[in-house]
Amino acid sequence: MKEFTIVRGLFDTRKRSLIINENFIKFENKDQIDDLFTVINKEDIAGLRYGIHFINGYRMTIGREYQIFIRTHSNKELKIFFKLFYGRKLNEKHQLYCDIIDGLWDNFIDDMVGHYLEKFDKNEEFSIAGIDILKDRIKFDKKEILFEDLEIKKYRHHFMIFSKEDHYKNKMLYYLKDKDAVILLSVLTNIIKNEQLRTKEISDRAV
Repeated sequence: MKEFTIVRGLFDTRKRSLIINENFIKFENKDQIDDLFTVINKEDIAGLRYGIHFINGYRMTIGREYQIFIRTHSNKELKIFFKLFYGRKLNEKHQLYCDIIDGLWDNFIDDMVGHYLEKFDKNEEFSIAGIDILKDRIKFDKKEILFEDLEIKKYRHHFMIFSKEDHYKNKMLYYLKDKDAVILLSVLTNIIKNEQLRTKEISDRAV
């Protein structure tokens, strides 16, 4: 179990508790004394998105808001967030954000990725973040890319999937804006890696 203390920002200085363990997420996101916490059980978690929203002032960035959204099967989202301004406690806040994300991966996201990979191994079709994943290819926006032709390029706040043969076949997804983009990235990365290993094994066979 991991427990964190979150102070949301300048206008909300109350210390709020966030608990992440293998069975649930519990966050002190409310202000009623008799009802402070929202609890989401593991089996109710459908997906998530997270990232950094930069706060702009006059001609410059003055702060950032770390945002994490946990989505349930009923399509409701629990928002976990905290802000900083003018670089105050930047290292401390950024480490807190990284530790929370690590806790989510260790307790929930890794299992979700594993679930999708099991479906793929069984030749079941499914969709993540608007991308249809089939036995040998992905489909999106009336485009198709075979896994052997699929490339992924990662950036700090987003990633791009594209065809090595035709770069006009591409799609950009943002970790914060696009729901389940982080899950899609992990699933596709694993599929491509396994496809490359399978291809290498075939090429290494004695003739």
